[in-house]
Amino acid sequence: MPVPPEQNKSIQHMTHYSNLSNIIAGGIYSGCELRRQHIVPTNIGHTQLKSDRSRRVVNIQPGGTLDNYVPFFFTNRPPMIVAIARGAVSDYGGTQREVVYLVSSTKTIVDYSCPYCFTDGHAVERITDYYNQLEDLRNIDWPAVDAWDWRPTASDPDRQRKKQAEFLVRNHVPWECIESITVKDLEMNQIVQQIIHSSHTHHAPSININRNWYYNPRRR
Repeated sequence: MPVPPEQNKSIQHMTHYSNLSNIIAGGIYSGCELRRQHIVPTNIGHTQLKSDRSRRVVNIQPGGTLDNYVPFFFTNRPPMIVAIARGAVSDYGGTQREVVYLVSSTKTIVDYSCPYCFTDGHAVERITDYYNQLEDLRNIDWPAVDAWDWRPTASDPDRQRKKQAEFLVRNHVPWECIESITVKDLEMNQIVQQIIHSSHTHHAPSININRNWYYNPRRR
């Protein structure tokens, strides 16, 4: 069934550039699938949060726990990239410029028949609701998702949770679902281009430089 334009949303998965060769070869795997296949990627997230996600049950189809899903954000420059930029992710010793965004869309995920669901906020939070019908995208607070400054306010103390709404794809996302890649600067653009060229993949997404997708404290 065709996806109406208003339900076709851009979605972004963040990863370390060193993971790209494996992703090009086999796609993006959930945490559970990575362990099953004995793939050890460069981790850019909080270990405790990953543990919390492995216990968070997804209470609608396609079920499982968050560890069974590949996570995408609807937003760019999520709080996660701010934590990385500030050196607040104790399990990651790199910088934000080494992080790349793999960009897809809800339409592409549907076209590839990937099982999915999505949330109206950070997926671990207990007050977050889950959905599996695209028409329910209307339940996401899109102004909060799009806001540059997501700090809580007196009128909206829940803004940070809502900005982190997630699109979750069960088990695996094919490399062909990635429509473009966003990087921080020209040097990273060249590195990613070389990785793609060396892989001899028939699918080569465009690479975009956009510093606004990364943390700049002067913009807050």
